[in-house]
Amino acid sequence: MDRPDQTTHFGFRDVPLGDKQTLVNDVFHSVASRYDLMNDLMSAGLHRVWKDIMINALNPPKGDAPFALLDVAGGTGDIAFRAAEAAGTGFRATVCDINTDMLDVGRNRAVARHLDQQVSFVEGNAEALAFGDRSFDRRRAARGLSGAAARQPIPVPGILHRRRPGARSAL
Repeated sequence: MDRPDQTTHFGFRDVPLGDKQTLVNDVFHSVASRYDLMNDLMSAGLHRVWKDIMINALNPPKGDAPFALLDVAGGTGDIAFRAAEAAGTGFRATVCDINTDMLDVGRNRAVARHLDQQVSFVEGNAEALAFGDRSFDRRRAARGLSGAAARQPIPVPGILHRRRPGARSAL
């Protein structure tokens, strides 16, 4: 339970811990349709190179064997789409994000790119994932962990339990 005197960082200020999730949600609801353009502008396109590096690290298999990726805080699905395009026919990705507007943008993009059979979108919080242990071959989380409401603990252990034995993670 949050104590009223607990605070956490939000931008350049401290806010009550209980208020942070709402503030984070408001930011992402307001930018959902322009999120990828904002990444282009803020990184001068460098984020595309980082995404290519991420896909190489994830190394999705090219064959038809079943392969499942969990993309935590995956927003509009840009990493999942790149992985699906690099992978074989057995690939499936689940994009999990707390923000419904980001997920809606992702779902629409999946349909437009004909990837809606390979990439699904699920609303969920990285701090309380609703997936069974060992459900995924790979899992990915990047920027989304910075929006986690609490200062500590970061939800990495819970995310890692969703991997199958021998599976890799990219944070």
